[in-house]
Parts: sequence; structure tokens; C-alpha cells
Amino acid sequence: MLNKDIYVKDPLANQLANNGVAEVKDDTSEQALETLKYELETFVCDGEYAKGLDKVLSTFLTNVNKGTEQPGIWISGFYGSGKSHLVKMLRSLWTDFDFQNGTSARGIVNLPQDIQDHFKELTIKGRQNGGLHAASGTLGQGASNRVRTALLSVVFKSARLPESYHLGRFVIWLRQQGIEQQVKQAVEGEGKVWLRELNALFMSPVIANALLKAKPDLAADQKELREQLRAEFKRVEDVSNDEMVQGIKDALTVEGKFPLTLIVLDEVQQYIGDDANKAYQVQEAVETCSKHFNSQLLFVATGQNALSGMPSLMRLMGRFPLAVQLSDTDVESVIRKIILQKKPSAVAAVEDVWTKNLGEISRHLRGTKIESIAQDENNMTADYPILPVRQRLWEKILRIVDTTGTESQLRNQLKVVHEATKHTASKNLGNVVTGDFIYGQQAPSWLQTGALSKEVFEIIARLATGDANEQLQSKLLSLIFMIGKLPTDTIASIGVKATG
Repeated sequence: MLNKDIYVKDPLANQLANNGVAEVKDDTSEQALETLKYELETFVCDGEYAKGLDKVLSTFLTNVNKGTEQPGIWISGFYGSGKSHLVKMLRSLWTDFDFQNGTSARGIVNLPQDIQDHFKELTIKGRQNGGLHAASGTLGQGASNRVRTALLSVVFKSARLPESYHLGRFVIWLRQQGIEQQVKQAVEGEGKVWLRELNALFMSPVIANALLKAKPDLAADQKELREQLRAEFKRVEDVSNDEMVQGIKDALTVEGKFPLTLIVLDEVQQYIGDDANKAYQVQEAVETCSKHFNSQLLFVATGQNALSGMPSLMRLMGRFPLAVQLSDTDVESVIRKIILQKKPSAVAAVEDVWTKNLGEISRHLRGTKIESIAQDENNMTADYPILPVRQRLWEKILRIVDTTGTESQLRNQLKVVHEATKHTASKNLGNVVTGDFIYGQQAPSWLQTGALSKEVFEIIARLATGDANEQLQSKLLSLIFMIGKLPTDTIASIGVKATG
């Protein structure tokens, strides 16, 4: 039996549409929609993911139409814990995203019954109000030091408006006048690209002609019209709180009703950093919107740390009083179900092969702080072909070598685990992932950050393309490099060090 034969999904045929990284943004391109569909189909809604969705939905439904503010929700967890994935799923399920092919988000995802019931109730509440709307993105995608403008960019994009404030307001005005499609079709009828002409609003003769045909009484000629456009929709570097609120209201209101709206702001902690001014701006913007739209608007934000754990974030506690904390246990569950899940018929064979070799496995790195322990046997079948001791070694190495803090732990990286299963797929059952494997996955990023010198990188790479003896040397050098990065002082040492 080959390793690939033991999995529910053949690793050589199973592809990660998102490379293990979820991007929280309103992207409707064909590729983005295919990725979203894949993520929904493979979403494992249990553990803290299920609890998180329950907290968000039950809190919102309890407060809606009560005339009170919706308390914001802060989702935290280390890099790679699935924060972005969770809020991306929430954003798509909130509106039951329609793929325009007979399928929708809630129709292809597997959810616990209580979560399904929450979404059904949300839909009913939406019909009673102005429908359902969701916006998602990062504050860094707009004006980096102007939170109100950045927030408007996120909302405008979700409403299929230009992200720039002055252009967004112009298109809103077209909609309010009932001439958006007429003007757009006239521009495209001249063989022009609508968005390109829109970006040149004050100079575009095509838009000017289309406007004058749609509303002849606007101006006497193009020159006068352009002057009016510049005056009414002038470019601004920032907006006031009132302009932000009005912009959101104008962008989302349908037939006089404001929809039940979710705004997801991903990686807010990364955006704020240690900047107290940015933290204050986020607090003020969220507070202003929450007060104005009361129970119809919910903010969900993410960050690696709990709000109470960072001085720069503590001022946000009043705006985000509810917390969802993700852990590595939840990610392990996702990885085991999406990538490592074994066929029921293969479980006995996997258990048999590691049981027969348990004596050898238990001797790996004996006497160190990461040596084999009895509890490892509980997950040996689920985590095969990655051995527990090897996994712990890789986690320690990643924490030391990864100076950027973005690689996280191995078990929290879908892409790395997926590559590990592919690497061993065509080998006989019993062939596990080798100790040097993580080097091949991380070396390019280590080289880029300076953790790995170009000289060492090139030597290891050259040997890897040689004969069997040189390939073995390459593997040994990879391990030597990684072990050499581990701390040797008494307190931090894990007991793994070079002996010669």
C-alpha cells in the first residue's frame, strides 16, 4: 500500500485553492470565487470556530431592533490560527453569497444545526429590515493613516462603488438620480472602459457627454459641467465623522432602509502596531458608526493578541467587549479533516505500521524536552506521516529562525502539511516525512529575511541536485543549519544541539 492510498483525499490530486492562506477582501474575480467556494466546501465548523460563529450570531440577533448598540467582537489567535478564514466564512455566510450558478454559500457549507438556525433567523430579520449586507477588508488597503477614509473604502467596495471617496460619492449620486446604468452604458457604447473613464472623471469628455444627455439641465456645456463636478466631488485627504456616516448610509441604504450590516476588519492589530493615534482613530470611527446605526451594524475585528494583552489595543476594549480566542487545537482539527483524514479502511494499516515501529519512534531525541511521550500515541494515526517528536522540533526551529513572526508553527500551516503529504504520497506505507523537510519549505523565506546566508543556501541547493551521496550531504547540512539555530543556554535549551 502506498501512502497516497490511505487518505480520503489523494494529496496528489487534492489542491489547496488558497495555499492555506485566507484573504479577507471583497474580491469577485473568477479565481477569487473559485477559492471562496473551495474554502466553504472544506470549512470545518467545530471547536472554537463553531463557538465563535455562535457568539457573533447569537449576540447580533439578541440585540437587533432593540435600539441599542451592537457590541463589537474581537477575534484573536496566533498567526496561522485561522482568524482570517473564520471571518471570511462569516462574511460569505452572512449574506448567503450567491455564486450565480444555482449554489450559495450556505448551500455548500457543512454547519452544525444551531448555527444553521442562527443564519435562518438572520435572514428573517433581514427581510424585516433593509436586507443583509457584509463588507470586509483591512484598514491598510485605504489611506494608511486615515481610518475613516479607509473604512469608507472597505464599505464602498462592498457596495460595488469606487474605493476613492470622491468617485464613490459621484457614483452614489448617479444612483440616487437613477441614471447610473444609462451613463455607464453610454460610456461603454463609445468603446471606453467605465472604470478608466471614471478615474479621469474631471477630464473625461465621454462621461461629460453621457451626463448631459441623461440630464440636459445640469449645465450649459462640458466646461461648466466639469467645474460643477470638481466643486461637488472634489478630492479630499480625509473625511469627518459626519461624512463617514453619511457615506456609509448613502452607499448601503436601499429604498430608504439600512440593511443589517456586518463589517469585518481583518488584522486590525497589525494595522495599529504600537501607534496610539491609530488606535484612537479606530476607536473613534467604530464608536461613531455603532452609535449612529445602533443595532443594525456589527463590527468584527481580528488580531493576534487579546485586547487586554497589548497597551496599544486596550483602548479598543470598550468597542470590542466580546472576545473569540482561537487555539492551535482548532487548527489541528482542520488539518486532520482537510488534509490528513484517513480512509476508515486504512486506519488499521496505519496503526499497525507505527505500532510495529513504536520502539524506534520512542527513541527519537530521547533525553530532550521534546522527546516521545505516551500521549503522542493518541494522535499518531491522525497526524501520520508527520511524527509528533519531529513536529515539535520543527515548531521550535520555526519560532527561532522566523524573525518576521509570519511563518508560525508547522501544524498551523495547511500548505506545509499538504506539501508533506505530497512529498511522501508515492512511497510505501511506513515512509514518514524526514527531519530536513521543513528546511526545503522555509529556506526561500529565511534567505529573504537574512536568517539564512546566501552562501549556505547555495551550497545546500547545489548538493541537493547531485548524486545520492551529495543529496544525503544536503539533508545533513539542512539539519545542521536548523539545529545550530536552537538556543543552547540552560533555560531556553530544549536539549537538542550539535555534538561534534
